[in-house]
Amino acid sequence: MIAFDETARTLHLSIEDLLDSGPHRPWDDEIDPGREALAADALSQYLDHVAPQGYLASTRIAFEFAWREYTVHLDGVADGLFETSSGEVVEVVRCVPASGGPERAIERAGLLCLLRSRTGHEVHKGRVAELSMLETRTTFIDVAFSTSAYGRTLEERLDRIERESLGVRSRARTRTGFAAELPFPFDEIRPGQDIIMSDVEGAAASGLMMLCSAPTGIGKTAAVLHPMLRRALLEDRKIFFVTSKVSQQKLALETLGRMLPPHSGAFAVQISARERICPIDEHGCLPGRCPQMRRFSERLDESGLLHDLAELGVADADAISHHSNLADLCPFEVGLELTLDASVVIGDFNYVFDPNVYLRRFFDESYAQHLLVVDEAHNLPARAQDYYSPQLDLGTLSALAQRCETLRAHAYRGIAQLLRDVVAHCTIFAETLAAVRGDAAPWVEAPEREFWESLSTRVAGAALDYHAQIATDGRPESLAPGFAAQNRFARSNTLPGATGEPRPRDPIRTALGAIRDFCRFSQGDPERTAALWTATSARLLCLDPAPRIAERLQGFHAAVCMSATLHPADFYTRALGIQGPETVQLDLPSPFPASNRLLLSVPDIDTTYRRRSEDAPRVAEILERCMSKRRGNYLAFFSSFAYRDEVMQHLTRSVARVLVQIPGMPTAPFLNQLEKNEDETLLLCAVHGGVFSEGVDYPAHMAIGVFVIGPGLPAVSLERELIREYYEHERGSGFEHAYVAPGMNRVVQAGGRAVRTPTDRAVIVLMGRRFGEPAYRERMPAWWQQEIIVADDPAAEIEAFWQRGRKTEDRAGG
Repeated sequence: MIAFDETARTLHLSIEDLLDSGPHRPWDDEIDPGREALAADALSQYLDHVAPQGYLASTRIAFEFAWREYTVHLDGVADGLFETSSGEVVEVVRCVPASGGPERAIERAGLLCLLRSRTGHEVHKGRVAELSMLETRTTFIDVAFSTSAYGRTLEERLDRIERESLGVRSRARTRTGFAAELPFPFDEIRPGQDIIMSDVEGAAASGLMMLCSAPTGIGKTAAVLHPMLRRALLEDRKIFFVTSKVSQQKLALETLGRMLPPHSGAFAVQISARERICPIDEHGCLPGRCPQMRRFSERLDESGLLHDLAELGVADADAISHHSNLADLCPFEVGLELTLDASVVIGDFNYVFDPNVYLRRFFDESYAQHLLVVDEAHNLPARAQDYYSPQLDLGTLSALAQRCETLRAHAYRGIAQLLRDVVAHCTIFAETLAAVRGDAAPWVEAPEREFWESLSTRVAGAALDYHAQIATDGRPESLAPGFAAQNRFARSNTLPGATGEPRPRDPIRTALGAIRDFCRFSQGDPERTAALWTATSARLLCLDPAPRIAERLQGFHAAVCMSATLHPADFYTRALGIQGPETVQLDLPSPFPASNRLLLSVPDIDTTYRRRSEDAPRVAEILERCMSKRRGNYLAFFSSFAYRDEVMQHLTRSVARVLVQIPGMPTAPFLNQLEKNEDETLLLCAVHGGVFSEGVDYPAHMAIGVFVIGPGLPAVSLERELIREYYEHERGSGFEHAYVAPGMNRVVQAGGRAVRTPTDRAVIVLMGRRFGEPAYRERMPAWWQQEIIVADDPAAEIEAFWQRGRKTEDRAGG
């Protein structure tokens, strides 16, 4: 890490810092324990059998010298040093295959030669030893050493580092000045926002964790971002703002756009999944083959693109993609480069919490200076659970193995054999369980650790072999795109991003990644993981992701986890692993007039799976009677598509025109109809936890009523039951964790779609007897519990509510 002290006129840095300031910046490669094992084995073999006599491995070199008005402390590590008759050879070891070419290693060898020579040693040359991780083979690249040539390189890099360091400090001073006058993004601060802002300011200043539960519509995003951004600008920190859905990022970007005007010295950047913004119509992404990555660093510097995008104030994924494509540069890599100097980084949960996707350039080292905001934090435990729950589809692996066997290259034959071995092991394992247990699949049994541990290096080797193959010869037409386009396994592993539809991932890389994760997580805590086996699949189920979430959260200087559904707070501090004195809690009521909303509970409806069909006609009748009291737009959320369709069969269509959510359809056409409707009654029938119940606003007349039919509990399954059993054993609250918590989260999110401003008027109707039971009622926000009215005849209550509203409007008009 560069330590530049302008006052003391000192500069501490390493050879790696010099390289990072040059044209050979490294990619953010995944950390793979199997690959690390292969590299360690290759290095061991080299040191034992190939390295010359007298070889000094991992030798630190340090030198202090005067440069301009500075005292420079430069150090580095030579992977090897050995003597020849002509002088010393300084060696850099590089394990191959690797991302990119040898240019960085060559330059590292030359700069190490320069550093070594300045310590008084006679240096003959540099050398790059390329150790194959796939076979017993070593190749050497001689690096001619010239004191003058590498001296000029050193001067150029120091000059650039000084220029950039001074620029960073100048921008930091500009940001500090801007922070004092940072505008609140709206004309006035709403009731409740002032409390959030004060508490967030205190948490950010004191380095605390904060759990902020506040109603939808109160303006949490602005109230959290304003004090966090001011603190970040004053103290030269970076904010990571992460969400579970792309739609939630839009509000953050709009809010930041009101605070960070162009040319302010500070900017925000949105990062999106590579698969969504890549314009290259082919699978995979390798530096050696992508035209947008050729001479990427040099062309990026020459383009001035980073400066231009930073001057926008807010560089969203669309802007980054548009300008990057005009410059023929990789949009994803441009976005990553922008994050280095951005004050705010906005993206998916993945980029902070996913063990395969997180931003290694920030989180592989200490990030204690940074700040974090987790939006819709109630979704984080389930998402983190998915990150650590790899699944293998044996049918897909078999089909992929069969396809690979038809290809001639050595890499594909090795992959085919690996896939066959995995399928065979899982199949035999499942057959044994079937014979011993005698019951129906899936069967729960710990994996054979020895098999998966020994497999990890084979997986890493297969991945390296495959990357080397396609980097050299490209993808055979017989493997892409047809196989991946029809492959559920590949489609299910696309990443959420910002723009466009994600293209399917490379099926081989996806399969090898899943097997790698299975190997890695099978070695984890067996108390927190359950392995499920069937004749066609194998899955590792993470039962409790809280320790992994907590490890990441606690690495930040301060973090705010916010949502409308973090009640009760103690439950979520445990679910996120942050219970303790350094976590503060804030739970706010609705700031809007209670007279503008009506919360009803209809207890004489049974929505349990066994009885719901009997009451489906009654649900339809209540919907129609309630909607008949006022023309407008209504939303109805059901526990499943099947139950929704069952109720819809009993709707007469005489009161409302029904809009039906179809899985996979875009939301815009439905929202446009609701927005433009002025003279009829529309009923949008959707499901809990879907695209219409979270992350979508229905301001003003877009929704005057919300019907929530049942608590939306997850379906009973073996996986849910395993989670229930785990939490019952650990905390005595299994049913709450496995079923009630996710179900009531969906209810509160759905109910929060209406009444989002002080002038909105709407009714919220909860149908189902379980809403009156303590286990469910206690999970409602406190202000819901205070205001909810139990009504056997909700239509009468609704009619009175609208009549009161008309009288109020008449008095105001008079």
